[in-house]
Amino acid sequence: MVVGVVLPMLVLAVVSLSSPLDFGGVAWGNFTARAYERVVFDRDWDGSRVLQHGYIDIFARSVAMALLTTAGCLAVGFPTALFMATRSRRWKAALLILVTIPFWTCVVVQMYGWIIIIADNGLLNRILTRASFVQGPLGLLYTDFATVIGLVYAFTPFMILPIFAALDDFDWRLLEAAYDLGAHKPAALVHVVVPCCRPGIMAGVGLVFVPALGSYTIPGLLGGNHAFMIGNLIDFQFAGGRDWPLGAAMSFALLAVVLLAMLASRLGSVLQRQERMHEFA
Repeated sequence: MVVGVVLPMLVLAVVSLSSPLDFGGVAWGNFTARAYERVVFDRDWDGSRVLQHGYIDIFARSVAMALLTTAGCLAVGFPTALFMATRSRRWKAALLILVTIPFWTCVVVQMYGWIIIIADNGLLNRILTRASFVQGPLGLLYTDFATVIGLVYAFTPFMILPIFAALDDFDWRLLEAAYDLGAHKPAALVHVVVPCCRPGIMAGVGLVFVPALGSYTIPGLLGGNHAFMIGNLIDFQFAGGRDWPLGAAMSFALLAVVLLAMLASRLGSVLQRQERMHEFA
């Protein structure tokens, strides 16, 4: 634990507080918080501090795309997990294998498959053009839409599995009791099934949101320069920009965003629990 997590974080913290060299690396011992300032602020022509809109916009776009990815995975994952949980034991095993198939191949290979599908001369555009649904290419590749599609495809299994685990232990007699009391299927699903599998949903949201926020392979392949995310920005600072302290400071800024999201989720759960206690009081 110490060697694998704490030590790299300490090294990254030291790098973020160091001064950059001209061609990569850092000047050890020359500590400064300038890198953290540069994440948020820039220097204007007169030396005054102004907001670094470029970096802030990338952080905001990354959070928005991670939220869209989480919502998309939940929209696909919950019905899929519900369908799996209501099948026989044999079907459950087969469906679990199908869900885990994306784990069998590298994400780069998967994304190149999507490139073949949604490229201007790809399979999707050819089918739509020959069927006269469109007059020309849709231009899906290298857009935010393509990035979200790739992220949803890659991370949906992480949403399905914890929800399925929660639903697999669900007592379906509770649903039958709700029907007997006059509840319609949508109402019974919302007020009976969803609350019982909320831990699985929250686990799935965490498993999707965090890696989607820091993803850089999928945005790089499907979004190109038009869908730059935090992960791509950090990678550029270390590799292309040769500014290690700034890249390390951005890494800690990303960690802060994740911690704030986890804190907000935890606070929401506590408030919901308190509301229930007041209802039954």
